[in-house]
Amino acid sequence: MNMHKSENLPDVTYWLTLEIAKVDPVVDLDVMYKGSLELDFLYQLLTCKAQQHWLRVYHIQLSPMVINNAFFRAMSMQHNRNIEFMRSRNTKETVWVKELLHR
Repeated sequence: MNMHKSENLPDVTYWLTLEIAKVDPVVDLDVMYKGSLELDFLYQLLTCKAQQHWLRVYHIQLSPMVINNAFFRAMSMQHNRNIEFMRSRNTKETVWVKELLHR
């Protein structure tokens, strides 16, 4: 069994980002990003799921450092994505789309 090295950190981060996006009900990333019981629960759930997935599919055991870094990078990416989405909702570039939809 191989230990998953940090050069594959982007793969694990991407996989975890997709998993975070699938969580239903949708998580409040603003609250979770500041730290919460939900964040702790999601961390435990998804890091275990990632470990099992990589072991089953690739026969690789992820190191605790890789899985930890990947999880928090994924959370950060999702949080930043939500911030940018909220900023773009009321910009001049999107006003014409809203007007078009409300006709």
